[in-house]
Amino acid sequence: MTGLLQLLLLVSMTVASEPSCSACSKYDYEEKVLERMIRMEFAFEKVLKENKAISKTVEQDLTRIKEENERLHATVDAFKDQQEQAERRLVSLMEEVERNQSSTLEKIVSNSNTLLEQTIAAFNDIKDQIATPLVFFNAHFPQTTSLSTGEVIVYKTVETNQGSGYSATTGKFTAPERGLYLFFMHTCTSSNYYSYLQIVKDGSVLISSVQYEKDASTCSSSQVFVLLDVGETVWVQCSNGNWDMQLHENHSYRWTSFGGALIHN
Repeated sequence: MTGLLQLLLLVSMTVASEPSCSACSKYDYEEKVLERMIRMEFAFEKVLKENKAISKTVEQDLTRIKEENERLHATVDAFKDQQEQAERRLVSLMEEVERNQSSTLEKIVSNSNTLLEQTIAAFNDIKDQIATPLVFFNAHFPQTTSLSTGEVIVYKTVETNQGSGYSATTGKFTAPERGLYLFFMHTCTSSNYYSYLQIVKDGSVLISSVQYEKDASTCSSSQVFVLLDVGETVWVQCSNGNWDMQLHENHSYRWTSFGGALIHN
């Protein structure tokens, strides 16, 4: 635009100036003016071409800038999309990690509870195997006082019978549990009377005793350990009976009694 204004200004100055020489003819002057105008026209066309070229270059530059701007906008939009996708993936990953942690924790707690229950069950099994069941009894007051050989002594007053092993009907104890038992018999006789008693396991004698006092009523005790299986029986019987074989019980302090207990299984 500046070059075009300068060209117009030059043309106007050239046309306006008159020849100062009087000898110059009017035609000569017009020829020179025309020549100048032609030169100016060529120069003007050249300037126009240059301006068009510049304009085209500017338009191309503007087009490239616009395209670059659009590309940059597209790149920014793509980055935004990638960022949003990354954020969504991060949120999804965090949620999945949280779910996995929760699931893992629940699994650990469940496994721990199962292991604890199994440990408690195993402990209870071991405890049941180790713990000795309560089995014991104590009975006194013989059903008969005069004894005959081989007679089973039936103690009819039962003080304790944990485990229900002793029978006041038969006088025999039947083992409800397998294990090591301790049995005792406490025998009292009147003066000048004898008692020959035995503790017997299924017919096999475990221990024997004899009790006699000439001038007073007296008592004695015998104990024995024996290993019994479930169902085996133990009782007290007379090993030697006669008219002078008698038992005695004084309810105040002399008790003729039979008892036992499971001490280890």
